[in-house]
Amino acid sequence: MQGIPAGCLLICSIFSWLKFGTSQMITDNLIPQNNDRPRTIAPRPNILVFMADDLGHADLGYSEGSLQTPTPNIDKLAWDGIIFNRHYSNSIGSPSRASFLTAKNAFNIGMQTSVIRPGEPWGLPLQLRIQPQYFKDLGYSTHALGKWHLGESQRAFYPNNRGFDTWYGFSSDACNWFNYTAGWIAPFPTSGRVLRDQGVVVPSNITNNVYAPELFTAKAEQLIRDSDGQKPWYMYFSSPAPHTAFADFRSVQHTMAQFELRPAVAALSGQFPERKKQLAVLQSLDESFKRLIDALKNKGVMDNTIVLFLSDNGAPLPQAATYLRGSNHGSNWPLRHGKGTLFEGGVRTLAFLWSPLIPKRSRISKQLIHITDWLPTLYEAVGGNTADLNGVEGVSQWQSLIRGLEDGPRTEIALNIDVLGNQAGFVYQDLDGGLFKYIVGNVFDNTFTGWARTEGTSDLNPMTSFSAASIKCNFPAGTEVSPCRPWEKACLFDLINDPCETNNIAASNRVLVNLLAQKLALYNQSSIAAVTKPFDGRSDPENWGGVWAPWLDDGQVIDPIPAFSTLN
Repeated sequence: MQGIPAGCLLICSIFSWLKFGTSQMITDNLIPQNNDRPRTIAPRPNILVFMADDLGHADLGYSEGSLQTPTPNIDKLAWDGIIFNRHYSNSIGSPSRASFLTAKNAFNIGMQTSVIRPGEPWGLPLQLRIQPQYFKDLGYSTHALGKWHLGESQRAFYPNNRGFDTWYGFSSDACNWFNYTAGWIAPFPTSGRVLRDQGVVVPSNITNNVYAPELFTAKAEQLIRDSDGQKPWYMYFSSPAPHTAFADFRSVQHTMAQFELRPAVAALSGQFPERKKQLAVLQSLDESFKRLIDALKNKGVMDNTIVLFLSDNGAPLPQAATYLRGSNHGSNWPLRHGKGTLFEGGVRTLAFLWSPLIPKRSRISKQLIHITDWLPTLYEAVGGNTADLNGVEGVSQWQSLIRGLEDGPRTEIALNIDVLGNQAGFVYQDLDGGLFKYIVGNVFDNTFTGWARTEGTSDLNPMTSFSAASIKCNFPAGTEVSPCRPWEKACLFDLINDPCETNNIAASNRVLVNLLAQKLALYNQSSIAAVTKPFDGRSDPENWGGVWAPWLDDGQVIDPIPAFSTLN
């Protein structure tokens, strides 16, 4: 356990006084044969993971029926698959990505406190196995494209050294979508190039001025087109959208004319220029998804592919932009708050699964799912034995999904335990089907804890149509019934009857509050100190020819200039 800083008195005091500080369906999946022919075992299913970045709850068409953000291609597959209406992640990117890939809670692997910023000498601990390594054990080829954000100070942190056969993308939290540089104003203005192919920086005379979502989509299309039809593949496509980009030492939104001119984008009033940019970026996200699905169909492998779509966390609100290096002006409405908080807008994330292997699709699931569950779920889905996933903390949801069950195996989620950030939360499903959330600790500087309506909308003009997946608040949306001040006292919400977290019921449910505090304290017994480290001045790209280099590596730090891209 780590030491107790002065800023964590509320969480630490709670922990102190409590003194707790094989899916047979897949393995028997045979290509249909005539009875007089020998049976041939079909290849294991391919896996396409499409991860959006900072996607707001209301920013896909299917989720709230938003007329601002028509996403017909994503929506089509979502409605034909299983939409998860109680899917939870971490509240910020690096912890979510770490939990997704390792199937471990962020606070048990030291990733609970912060994202990894350029120049910080830390990353996802190297002793941990991650998804591609497990799938390679089953004979898969493995590919990573787009954003990594799990360490760059050493080459050992790069995805191509952690089980991915190929990697084309960037290692930082964000980058310029045209010249692929990343950086920030603090501790001093600095930036450098971050686009890498197999861990080697791609110089500007080879690739430049290609819109980043287009660049990574084209590479993914190429990998699908060139794949061996007899060898299954796992692809982790981590889109840079709709996260903000980077330019002039600030957070920006990079768009293209073909998306800005789409009717839904052009229709929004010019009074909301940043929201209009976000709508255009969301159109690019839908276009990327369409192209990857088309690539699967054109290759003839759609019927033997599992497609998982999810976001790493909710959208960052403008009210919290100072603490999150900007806002993409996404919308989590009517959920409370957004990225960086344990309110629903930060951690209740959009997700759906599509596969012809699931008999009962076209439904909305209300079973509790955590981002750590995807490794064991996908592993079992392709015929792996989950007993081989030593030490993972996620649970396989596969059997409940293929059987069409209303409830899954998970009944609780420790959203986070962050002593340094003074933040903890817990979701609990009781035996009667009730669903409750306990949160305690800071909400940034504790000046804003509420809701942000979708920009350009109002009660009279919500700009939505009916969606069966939309959230029903049951209380007036955006209006607090009973105050929640988690930095003063723990809050409790009934998520079945109050999914928008308007009514804090902690005062009238002290027994339940104490129970959930005890459960959090038990989880805290296995937590470890955060592995975060401060900016290291030796990383300054000016020291390494204008690129973010693996500055802690011994020997050759500067990459040799490649003659061509290995994926071309």
